[in-house]
Amino acid sequence: MAMHISNSEDARVRPRRRRTSGLAAVGVAAVIGVALTACGTGALTPSANASGEPAVPGCSSGATVLNFWGWSAGYNLAVDEFNKTHPSICVKLENAGATTAEYVKLNDALKAGSGAPDIATIEYFELPSFEVTKSLVDLSQYGVDSAKSNEAPVAWSQTTQGSSIYAMPVDLGPLALFYNAKEFSSAGVKVPTTWDEFATDAATIHSKNPANQITNFDPESTQDVLALMQEYNAFPFTYTGGDSIGIHFTGASETAFANYWQSLISKKQVTTVADFSPAQWANLDSGANAARLSPAWGPVGMQLSIKKTIGDWVTAPMPQATAGDNLAGNWGGSALSVVKGTAHAAEAAEFVKWFSSSADSWKTLSGPVAGAFPGYVPLLNDPAFQARTLDITGTTTPNSVFAQAAQHMVSPQWPPIMTAALTQWTSTFAGVANGTETLPQAFATYQKQLVSYAQAQGFTVTTD
Repeated sequence: MAMHISNSEDARVRPRRRRTSGLAAVGVAAVIGVALTACGTGALTPSANASGEPAVPGCSSGATVLNFWGWSAGYNLAVDEFNKTHPSICVKLENAGATTAEYVKLNDALKAGSGAPDIATIEYFELPSFEVTKSLVDLSQYGVDSAKSNEAPVAWSQTTQGSSIYAMPVDLGPLALFYNAKEFSSAGVKVPTTWDEFATDAATIHSKNPANQITNFDPESTQDVLALMQEYNAFPFTYTGGDSIGIHFTGASETAFANYWQSLISKKQVTTVADFSPAQWANLDSGANAARLSPAWGPVGMQLSIKKTIGDWVTAPMPQATAGDNLAGNWGGSALSVVKGTAHAAEAAEFVKWFSSSADSWKTLSGPVAGAFPGYVPLLNDPAFQARTLDITGTTTPNSVFAQAAQHMVSPQWPPIMTAALTQWTSTFAGVANGTETLPQAFATYQKQLVSYAQAQGFTVTTD
C-alpha cells in the first residue's frame, strides 16, 4: 500500500482487525478485482475539468487540464512544481479517498462512463485488478519506456505486462532489519544474517529475560506477511496476465515459512500484537521487542511514536533463508496510471512520466513532507540520499541499507483478486494471533477460500 498519507505512520495504514463475513461478501473485489466479462469500459464522457471548468489557480490560461486522484502527503507539492514548469498542461489534484475507497469510486465511474479522472494513484498489488478489466491506458505508445533505466527493477516489473506499460512506478517499501543496538548488545547477540541465526538470537533474548522477544509478527497484517514471504522466496501467488492464477500457500517454501514463524510464536519468542498499535510502540520503546522488520518508510513514523530509545536504532539487511543470498521483500508502494477514456492520454502520460522519473519530482517526493521512499534509481544511488540520518537512528544511515534492498527485491506477481484476498485475510488469520490456530493451519484454510473464490470468478487456478 502507499504508506505516506501523512507524516504520521499511524495514518498510513488502513484500519485493521476488522472481521468480515467471508469472500462471498466482498462485492468490491467481484467488481474491481475480477470482472473477466467486463473486458471493455467503453468511452468515458469528458471530465468536468476537460469540459469548461475554470483553470486551476496558478495555471496558464488555455492549458489542458488533467484531473489526478491521489491521497499521499506531498503529492500536491509535486503537482505544483509540474504546473509551474509545464505551462501547457495543468494538473488538478483531488483526494478521492485512500486505497480501497478510491478504487471503489474509480470503478463506479468506469462503469457509469463518466466522472473518472485522467490519472489515478493505484497501489502495485491492485494494478492487475484494473489491467484485467482493460481500464488503464497502455503507456508504451507514449514513449515512457525511456524511463525504465531510472526505475528499480521490482518497481518497473509490477507496472508492466509483457510489452504493455500500465502505470509509472513511484515509491517502494523495501524491508530491512531495524534493531535496537543497545538491546542486542545487552543480550549478547550479533546481528543475524540468516533466519536460522535470527531464531537462535530470538531464543537467547527470551531466555535472558522472558518478558522480552526479538520482534513482533502480526499474523493479521496481510501485506507485511506477504512481504516477508517474498523475501523468504515463498511468495504465494503467480500471475502473468489472463485468466490463470497460481495460489500456493501450501507449497514447500510457504509451509517452511509458516512452520518457522509458528515455532517462534509457540515459544513466545515473538509477540503477535497489532502492527502500528500502542502496544507495538510500547514494546519497541521498552526493549520488550529488540527489533522490527521494517519497510523503508517505517523509521520516519516510528520515531514519532517512541521516546526512550530515540537514537538507539540501527539498520541491517534482512536475514536470508539461504546463507549468501541477497533477497529483500517489499511492503508498500504506489504507481500512477492513466485511466482509459481520458481525452488527454498523451498529456497525462507526460505528467506521470515526469512524476515518476524526474529529479525535480523526487526532490519533492523524497522531502520531509512527502517522505516517499523512491523507486527512482538515481536517487537510490545518490550518496547524499544514502547518507541521510534520522533522530531515531543517531549517526547511522538507514537509507544506505534500504537503498540496496530496493534493488535486490524478488518481484511479486500480484493476482487480480487482491481486494478480496486482503479483506478475507484478517478473519482467517485472527486465530493465529489469539492462539486458537497455527499459521500452517491458517495458510491451508486461506488457500481453500481463495481457490474457491477465484474459480467462482472464472479463473483457472493452479495449486501445489
